[in-house]
Amino acid sequence: MTKPSVNEPNRNSPSPKGRSGGHFGPSNLSDVCSWQWDLKTNRVCWSSQLCNLLGIEPRDIPPGTEDFLRLVHPEFHDLVRQDIKTILSGLPFEHELCFLPATGGVLRVRTRGIPISDRSGQVVSVVGLCWPLTPGPSLGRPSRNADLLLAQAEEIANFGSWEFNVDTRKGTLSAHLAKMLDMAPGAQLSEDEYWSRVHPEDRPRVLETAGAATANQKPFQYVARYIGPGGTIRHHLVRGLPSIDENGVANSIVGIILDFSDQTHAEGELHRLSQQLLRARDEERRNVARELHESTGQTLAALKMSLGRLREALPEEDEVAHSLLRSAVDLADDAVREVRTLSYLMHPPMLDEAGLPSALRWYVKGFAERSGISVQVDIPEDFGRHGQEIETTVFRIVQEALTNVHRYSGSRIATICLGREGGYLSAEVHDEGCGLPAPASSSGWGAPPGVGIVGMRERVKQLNGRFEMESAPGKGTTVRVVLPVDRQPQGPV
Repeated sequence: MTKPSVNEPNRNSPSPKGRSGGHFGPSNLSDVCSWQWDLKTNRVCWSSQLCNLLGIEPRDIPPGTEDFLRLVHPEFHDLVRQDIKTILSGLPFEHELCFLPATGGVLRVRTRGIPISDRSGQVVSVVGLCWPLTPGPSLGRPSRNADLLLAQAEEIANFGSWEFNVDTRKGTLSAHLAKMLDMAPGAQLSEDEYWSRVHPEDRPRVLETAGAATANQKPFQYVARYIGPGGTIRHHLVRGLPSIDENGVANSIVGIILDFSDQTHAEGELHRLSQQLLRARDEERRNVARELHESTGQTLAALKMSLGRLREALPEEDEVAHSLLRSAVDLADDAVREVRTLSYLMHPPMLDEAGLPSALRWYVKGFAERSGISVQVDIPEDFGRHGQEIETTVFRIVQEALTNVHRYSGSRIATICLGREGGYLSAEVHDEGCGLPAPASSSGWGAPPGVGIVGMRERVKQLNGRFEMESAPGKGTTVRVVLPVDRQPQGPV
């Protein structure tokens, strides 16, 4: 019995199952259909091409596995069920499949599924591609319109598509990708030429990423700087998907390149403005602290002197006047202490004069007296001096962390540790209090972070550092900061 073609009404026998030889990448990018399965909501989305391919209206997309299997040839039902187990275990799949479109016939397609995991490694969604290995019953060949639509989409989204031939070691570029790379339409890009244009600092990392993924027949993604013919540097997000032949060997790689240089430049400008804002805020606090100390403080000191002269002028027998005078002197003393403390907290002059270790020890001594919390400070003797921005940032973060210990933790002890190793400065504040609530989801803590935590994280980000916070109910909280001592501009990672 001859095998039915895709347009024959015989639905009792599928086209050849499994790997049948030949080229397994799509012959035309306009043929590629996409789908997505959100495991949290159990919602399935199909692209319009896939709906057309199977003769299904978007509103009639099968909501569950058993409904979907009605569109699959019976001989492939077990394979689909195995695909679900494979994808839920965190592994991708790729093979041929035979559909039974609503318009009739049997349709052979090549399909791929890729799991998407959250930070904990749990699969939360699945994305996939498929394309017909023979002309679809409902697709027809509107390739010219589809190609035009794809070209317009690439231009609007500023991305381009490519296919790399493993045998020839050359890549075929879409028209818009050729334009993005300053190449002539229809030009091919050799492997050596492409890698020569990747920024030297990024090249080893992305070569390893792409090479390992291709060897393991897995999709890959990386971000790299690309140097154009004129020396201009663009920032590219590259995604690739190996195409496997009948022997299980990758014979080509298809993918896209997304240019997000404009976004990078905008983020860089925002980063610069944020740094200026932080510097301006710190400078303003320094000025206000100086003004409080030199102006308000001196005025209060003069008030105390005047009150002292007043004591000498009052008659000894006027007890009421002397009692009021003593109260006024006490109030003046309190005001002087509060102004001095406020001035020092806004910007301790010791931070500029003696450095971070001395300023922290001074602050911790006052904090312990005011709060009743015992604080141990561990700072190496050879810690040394660092830039004004770094020392101010660490001081403010320790200040905010200790304030949180006093307000929220209930801990009666805290520990501060500073260190420096391998060009990095580290600071850690630990308490043994109630800790933060357990995270409600993988996205973060159960409650949104407070303004203080956001401020600490933003300060560290401005200095290209790393901010970490570890906490668990009943096990205390640790705030950790790592800052590069020599802050050189860093490329994308």
